[in-house]
Amino acid sequence: MKVIGGRMKAAAGSCEKLGCWAMGSEWQDVTIGDLCNAGAAVVQTGPFGSQLHADEYLPQGVPVVPTEAIRNRQIDWSVLPRISNEKAKTLSRHLLQVGDILFARRGIQATGHIGYVRQAEQGLICGTGAILLRVKKPHELDSEFLSHVLADPRSIEWFKFHAVGATMPNLNDGIIRSFRFSLPPIEDQRKIAAMLSALDDRIELYRKLCGTLEELARAIFKSWFVDFDPVRAKAGGREPEGMDANTAALFPSTFEDSELGPIPQGWTTGPITNVLSLNPTRSLKKRVTATYLDMASVPTSGPRATSWIKRDFVSGSKFINGDTLLARITPCLENGKTAYVDFLEKDEVGWGSTEFIVVATKPNVPSQFAYLVARDPGFRQYAIQSMSGTSGRQRVQVDQLAMFKITIANDSIYRAFGTLIERLFQRIRYSSEEQTTLTDLRDTLLPRLISGKLRVPEAEAMLMAV
Repeated sequence: MKVIGGRMKAAAGSCEKLGCWAMGSEWQDVTIGDLCNAGAAVVQTGPFGSQLHADEYLPQGVPVVPTEAIRNRQIDWSVLPRISNEKAKTLSRHLLQVGDILFARRGIQATGHIGYVRQAEQGLICGTGAILLRVKKPHELDSEFLSHVLADPRSIEWFKFHAVGATMPNLNDGIIRSFRFSLPPIEDQRKIAAMLSALDDRIELYRKLCGTLEELARAIFKSWFVDFDPVRAKAGGREPEGMDANTAALFPSTFEDSELGPIPQGWTTGPITNVLSLNPTRSLKKRVTATYLDMASVPTSGPRATSWIKRDFVSGSKFINGDTLLARITPCLENGKTAYVDFLEKDEVGWGSTEFIVVATKPNVPSQFAYLVARDPGFRQYAIQSMSGTSGRQRVQVDQLAMFKITIANDSIYRAFGTLIERLFQRIRYSSEEQTTLTDLRDTLLPRLISGKLRVPEAEAMLMAV
């Protein structure tokens, strides 16, 4: 089954001489199996279960790449288990090299996704849930180009469709070898790969910038409202770091006792509803078309939703710009699904899942404060421990969440915090929108470039306009 069309002059299968697919100046119709038969690539499964066991994973050591770490041509280091150096030596056959392509071989969500091994991942171990594809003749086949072909959403869907098993789809080397696509001459491969990878690099740059800006916002929140660093500095005879003299003057230099422990002099404590509103009243008539956000589009990290659509309102949570959406059901709450709403039109009321708790701030508190509270580890732990209901359908109730105690500052502190934090959230929004623009462009160019329907000079002209 051919999943990627294009201008193809000859079929590789019609060649009598092994490897003739790489000798022409035109695009060829090939399978990964053709490439393997010509010695240009090899497909290799990860270690067998008898070779690598979960009880051999350690906090430190040589990282192993499991299925859940493979997605969007990336390898997610945050979920990599590790094994001892001694164990890694017994699996030397499965050491990764730069340019290797890893398939997520099993799982409903993961199957068919690929990761491209970069310099940082050289020497990692291919996990039992992965299949490795390695290019052996880089002068004929560019692994980076091939990784873009395999990361095309249509390619992923093809692998999902052909995976074996209904409840737990699995890939094998036979399925991978049967994948058919259009292969251009090597110079075109390299040009296309360079263009798409440059786009990916810019997208990744904006993604990392968003992450850095959010980390900074959360660090400032924690410093001011959890650790009370400015007060501790002044109590120790030091100037608070990272703020001007006028802002520093807003903080006291002593502490007083409270039910939550020592808090800044003059501050108070109380339930979270003293500064936040839970599920505030928002008006939206039924059957009115409005912006809709589903749970799948709420991020597990970062404030911005990934996508939204227009849809007639039926029933669900209602929210406006500046609100924070907190998933209240398992496992979404535990996974961290939380979003700051900044994507609606002016004065628009949006709507979404009934499993959202909408959190807004009182008039004297900056709207971003609600999001940062919702991301605070102490608050999240309290919310998770407050969940009730049957197994698999547990939820946190609003009345339980309203009982969470918080330290409450004065209005001048909140105003100063809002001035500082709003600039960071504006930069997050700008960077996120740039990331989305580039992602849409990449997704438009990718299938046309790898099929030969769009030539590199035409694509370069499109990029110049961005």
